Amino acid sequence: MIRESALRAAVDLIARQGFAATSMSQVAEAAGISPSGLAHHFPSKKALLGAVLEHRDAIDSDPSPAPGTVPWCAFDHLVEVAGLNMQRRQIVQLYTTMIGEAVSPDHPAHAWMLGHYDAVHTNLAAGVRADQANGHIRTDAPAEQIAREVVAIMDGLQVQWLLDESVDMKAILHMRVEQLKTVWGTTPRG
Repeated sequence: MIRESALRAAVDLIARQGFAATSMSQVAEAAGISPSGLAHHFPSKKALLGAVLEHRDAIDSDPSPAPGTVPWCAFDHLVEVAGLNMQRRQIVQLYTTMIGEAVSPDHPAHAWMLGHYDAVHTNLAAGVRADQANGHIRTDAPAEQIAREVVAIMDGLQVQWLLDESVDMKAILHMRVEQLKTVWGTTPRG
């Protein structure tokens, strides 16, 4: 119970003010525990950040279908994640805060962010290649470029949504995925 309370406090503080500006004493105070009680569960600020990122990944883990099982499934899945994220403001805010901070190679979340982007890009590009092999996407479709574009759109939409919740991330991303299907798909769309 104490660990979960501290973790919730850390997620909130880091999402709002960033990792660099969040102190262990702030987390302890927000969780209603002593600094030594916090240190018992999280011996360092880096360990606390690791737990926060694991927590974020656990909440945001909505497994996508295997590439090639259904045409464009990896992209349709990302549209669904955008809809789910519209109900998870704190997690989206934490993620966008980490994007800004973790670009620095010496930031403790840098490796996590690189791994996250690599996993998302790899999954989307693999989906394009599997659909190409199955005849659902044109063979000249640039898998890597399409994957990077869609991730960039998703990340940009998350920032816009945090600034203005009337931005419908799911609808806008859905529209772009449908455009990609029209341009690169082999099945005529009506």
